[in-house]
Amino acid sequence: MNIDKSLDKSLQIKPKSKRNHLFLIMLGVILLLSSFVLNHLFWHEFKLQLMLLMFSCFIVLLLGLGKYSEPDISYNISKVAIRFNHRFGSWQVNWQDIISFGEVRANNGFAVFSLPYIGIKLNKLDNIANHISPRLANKLLHEQQELISLAVKYEQISKAQAILNFSPYQLQGKTIKGPVAAWLHRTEVLALAYGYHLFLPEDSFDRELTSFLSLLKNCQHYVNR
Repeated sequence: MNIDKSLDKSLQIKPKSKRNHLFLIMLGVILLLSSFVLNHLFWHEFKLQLMLLMFSCFIVLLLGLGKYSEPDISYNISKVAIRFNHRFGSWQVNWQDIISFGEVRANNGFAVFSLPYIGIKLNKLDNIANHISPRLANKLLHEQQELISLAVKYEQISKAQAILNFSPYQLQGKTIKGPVAAWLHRTEVLALAYGYHLFLPEDSFDRELTSFLSLLKNCQHYVNR
């Protein structure tokens, strides 16, 4: 990929999580209609089995609808910034605020192993604090709970540090409240545990983790040269 030409406008990255959404929706609808027919014919003989079948059909349909609700483009990468798009909002971080990218790893005391995330280490939180939606900040508090649980399990942070902190966050003389403040506190804790402030889940991009990491590093090199 020619980074120079691609970044003249912007790189658009599609999420893996969006794949097969139409197939799952159609499959869920077909299975659900089929289950209605079977219910009509065999309800008295196989009531329990048919209830389980209908429940499974709803699960398939809801999974497809969940994928459908994801944005078509998960990342917009330009010469100025990286923008992450999520169905609950977005965040944007400027290249000048990024120190490095890397694979997120955990240490269980016996071995170091990779987690399905790419980490972004920032030199300051000012701009990201102003460019993240409160709804997304609140959602990330839940989505990143697995990272927090692993960090506690492997003693990279204490149980006290893992507790959500809803107190106001002081940043450059500005008081930030609400879910963004809680997310900023959580971001500091995750940085202590893993060395990164932002975490890009593997299913949010359209290629292998190492390939996307290489792309980000190449973009950073091009922007900063």
